[in-house]
Amino acid sequence: MTTYQITAPEPQFSGEVAGVNFSRGKATVDGDHPEAAAALAYFRRRGYGVDGGAPEQLAAPHEPVDPRGLATVEGGSLRDGAVEPRATDSGLPTNAGVANPHGRQVVSPEAPTPPGQELATEAAAIEDEKSAGRPVRTASKAEWVAYADRQEPGTDHSSMTKEQLVERYGGGS
Repeated sequence: MTTYQITAPEPQFSGEVAGVNFSRGKATVDGDHPEAAAALAYFRRRGYGVDGGAPEQLAAPHEPVDPRGLATVEGGSLRDGAVEPRATDSGLPTNAGVANPHGRQVVSPEAPTPPGQELATEAAAIEDEKSAGRPVRTASKAEWVAYADRQEPGTDHSSMTKEQLVERYGGGS
């Protein structure tokens, strides 16, 4: 029976990777197992130490190069609106010309919202409404009537529906 000693890049790791159980960064692979070759290949690709070899230090992810600092662009005269925005451009990403167009701060308006960010965006909108003194959309009609009365004193808002109040005084949010 051939066995291989595997050392994880994280010395304290305990858990399962590629069907192999690790304890404190160490594991043993049975070389006669039908899936051993695939597991060993995975461990070698991912920087694990195999048979006494030390785990490799994999390169950390890097931030993409910011093209705004490049003096010239080779190969033509194309212009990227995210790098050099003009007043006549439409549909530009947020932070166009300000932040690295290949980084995380530049977001296209047509791009879908990343998963999980919808809730953060909704929470930010609610905080904006609260800071403006405006009730949130889910507030009661009485709160909306009181808010509308503060906006237009002397007007009878009680006859309006909550939806009408939100539409008229909701500030477009």
